[in-house]
Amino acid sequence: MCGRYVLFSAPEQIIAAIKSRTHAEQVNTVGADRGAPKPNYNVAPTHVVPIVRTFKDVPTIGPATWGYPPKTVFNARGETAYDKPLFAGSLPCAFPMDGWYEWTKDGTRKQPWFTANKDGSPLFMAGLCTAIDGVLYGTIITTEALPDLQWLHHRMPRILVGDEMDFWLSDAPDAERKGFVAASNMEATRTLTSRKVSTAVGNVANNSPALLE
Repeated sequence: MCGRYVLFSAPEQIIAAIKSRTHAEQVNTVGADRGAPKPNYNVAPTHVVPIVRTFKDVPTIGPATWGYPPKTVFNARGETAYDKPLFAGSLPCAFPMDGWYEWTKDGTRKQPWFTANKDGSPLFMAGLCTAIDGVLYGTIITTEALPDLQWLHHRMPRILVGDEMDFWLSDAPDAERKGFVAASNMEATRTLTSRKVSTAVGNVANNSPALLE
């Protein structure tokens, strides 16, 4: 599952990572903030977030509302997404983030954890997007958790490893995409680290670097 995440990397860092992973010479930006939103330490469904998609053969980063209407569907199971009417006609996208939150439970106490790359570089999660009444919406694809993360949750976001984003944003047929996102790349957890963070994360109104302490 992926229901909260963090994005604070500078736009230049995200764009450089997109170029490296897609082998693109150019990355376009669209929207009022030109792909440079303010840092968000508690991203939640319904928030407007940057996503990466291919537009006119060029990787393009711009705003989308996280969660498909009408029920704010913010995750799509990779195993079945391409079989669901809700996602019919959707296009591939990627969600940049610096890490995501997940909770474990000890009795009645819930402990939030932050999972990110060990070197602090941004992550990119496979997603789907669609435009409805002129508004772009996105959802993050999840898979069964890999063994190294099953202690945290039985689901995990489908992390795009290395140049997998190049394939995901390409014009590959849906039949190939379906198999691609049905399971996570076994290399996905090799560079990750998880640590306990403040329980204040539980209140989406809290939004500051202190949440990561």
